[in-house]
Amino acid sequence: MGTRWVAEAEDLGNGSIGGDMDSPELPARVVWHSTETGNGDQSFDNVAAGLIEEEVQPHFLYDPTTDRLGQFGPLDQSARALRNDGSTRTNRTGTACIQIEVLARAASPFTDYWTPGPNFVAMMKAIRSWDIPDTFPMGAPPEYPGDSRRDRDTWEEEGGHYCHANIPGNDHGDPGAINPSKIFDATPGDGQPSKPKPPPPSDGLGHYEVTIDGLTYGPGAYGSQVTRVGQALVAAGFGSAYSEGPGPRWTDADTQAYAAYQRSLGYSGKDADGIPGSVTLHQLLGSSSTEYPGRDAVRYGASGPQVLAVDQALIRHGYGSYLSYGPSDYYGDTTRAGVRAFQRDQGWSGSDADGDVGPVTWKRLMQ
Repeated sequence: MGTRWVAEAEDLGNGSIGGDMDSPELPARVVWHSTETGNGDQSFDNVAAGLIEEEVQPHFLYDPTTDRLGQFGPLDQSARALRNDGSTRTNRTGTACIQIEVLARAASPFTDYWTPGPNFVAMMKAIRSWDIPDTFPMGAPPEYPGDSRRDRDTWEEEGGHYCHANIPGNDHGDPGAINPSKIFDATPGDGQPSKPKPPPPSDGLGHYEVTIDGLTYGPGAYGSQVTRVGQALVAAGFGSAYSEGPGPRWTDADTQAYAAYQRSLGYSGKDADGIPGSVTLHQLLGSSSTEYPGRDAVRYGASGPQVLAVDQALIRHGYGSYLSYGPSDYYGDTTRAGVRAFQRDQGWSGSDADGDVGPVTWKRLMQ
C-alpha cells in the first residue's frame, strides 16, 4: 500500500469522504480536475467549504499560485468528485483513484503559469508511492472544451494520470490542456518502479522513450498503444521476437520487432534502432489492413489502428480541418464530422451520411 496521508497537506473536513475501492485488483490512477474559480487563500477556503457542503470532495485541493495543499481524506479510500458510469462507481475504480482539484480554469491551463513548490512535490511523491506511472493513458490532455476521449476499457485497465474530461459517464472538459512533462518533471527521479531503468546500449538498438501524438513508445512505455504496435508488428510478419503475445509494456521484443520492421522499409543504422518515429508508426498502424475491418471497428467510440487509418485518409482526401488534434486512434466527434463531410461530398444523405464508416465509405477513403 502507498502513502495514505501527505504530512505537508492541511486537513480539510473530517477526514472521511468515501469508502473502500470496488476493484482493488486494478491499477491505481490519478484524476486531475480544475475548480473553474480564481485562486488565492480566500478562493481556497471558499472552494473547500463548498466541496464539503455539496459532498463532492476530491482527495486534494491545490492552489498553483501559492502551493497551498489540502487533503480531504486518505488515498486508499474513494473520493466523491466523479459521476458514476451507469452502475460503475468511477470514484472507486482501481487500487486507488487519487483525485486532485486545482484552483484554476480549464481554458487557462495552470501549467502555463505555475511554478511547483514543495507541497506539490510532496503530493507527487505520495502519488508515485502507489506505483502510478508517469503517463496519460488516453493521450495528451485535451484543450477545453475540445474533443474528449472517454474509453471505458482504457479507464478500467490502465494505471496512470487522467483528466476529468477522460472519465466515462462524465461530461466535464477540465482541467484543459495541462502539460504532462511539467507535472512529472516537478519531482524527477523519485519512486517510479513502473519505469525500470533500461540497459545500456550495446546492441545497436535504441534504449530511450519517445512521445508521438501524446502517447509514449520505447523502453519504459506502458499502455494500450504499446499493445497495438505489437499486434500490428505481428500482423505485418515481424512477430518472431515475441516469446509470448505483445502486451502493454514495451519490452526488448518490441524493440527488436520494430527494428526489423524499420529495416524492411529500407532504414539502417540509427534510423533502424527499434524506436518508433512518427512516419514509420503512422505507416505501420495506418496500413495494418486494407480490407474493411467491420463496422464496429470504425464507428463512433471505437479505437484502434483502423481508426487511425480513417483519420489519415481524411487528411489525405482534404478533410483534415475536422481533426482539430491531428490523426488519432480514437473515433470521436472530430473523426465523425470529417467522415460525415466526406460522405456528403459523395452525394449521400440521411443514414448514408451518418459519420460511421461502412464498406463503401472505407473503400473510397482508402483509395
